[in-house]
Amino acid sequence: MIDEGTQERLLEATRQFWSHHVTTDEFQSLASGKEIGHRIADYVEEHTVGLIDAEFSTGYQLKRDGQRAARGMGDVWVKSNDIFNPINIKSGELFKKGQPNMVSLKKLLRGVLERKIDSYYLLIVKFDPINKLADINLVDLLDYLDYTHFDSGPGQIMLRERDFYEVLDSDYEPPLLTLREKVDILLKTLQEGDERLQKNREKAQKELMGLAEQFDIEMPINQQSLNIG
Repeated sequence: MIDEGTQERLLEATRQFWSHHVTTDEFQSLASGKEIGHRIADYVEEHTVGLIDAEFSTGYQLKRDGQRAARGMGDVWVKSNDIFNPINIKSGELFKKGQPNMVSLKKLLRGVLERKIDSYYLLIVKFDPINKLADINLVDLLDYLDYTHFDSGPGQIMLRERDFYEVLDSDYEPPLLTLREKVDILLKTLQEGDERLQKNREKAQKELMGLAEQFDIEMPINQQSLNIG
């Protein structure tokens, strides 16, 4: 895990950088118009990683050829207590609450079970471009599993932002769970998600088989339900 002192330094450095950078013409131009979340994601990641690289001891997952892995667990890994800890940098608009993807559940669980990691940090950079404000939070996702959702189809843990920010803005203190207890929560989440996916697949298959039994090639094409205009 990242020690408290390093966490505070990470937060302070990120807040200082983005509280200024959000006011620049460069950022304001990028963040204007609709759907700014997608446009700023790579930009925020690149600049935040560069900032962290310059001020902290960092590392990256590498491929066999020595190049950075495009789909590593963390956008950057920060060294603390003699181990490297993954940090996933997420960005978006301050007042929009959705269910963004965080990380593959199986990849996260495997990393913990194989004793490669004992934490998974989210460095969340949210913006209010109109008022030129930046809101920064750093949390260990393993402390906030109650505020996530899992879809076994894509296999991603998603953050339920509305619930997450409600507790983040309160006096909530994450429960002091052991790593074993966190593993059990992840395993249960995976099992329930797989069971839910299997039931949905069986339901869809049964529906299609029923339609196939009624299929008549002589029936005329009817596109009313497609709502094509």
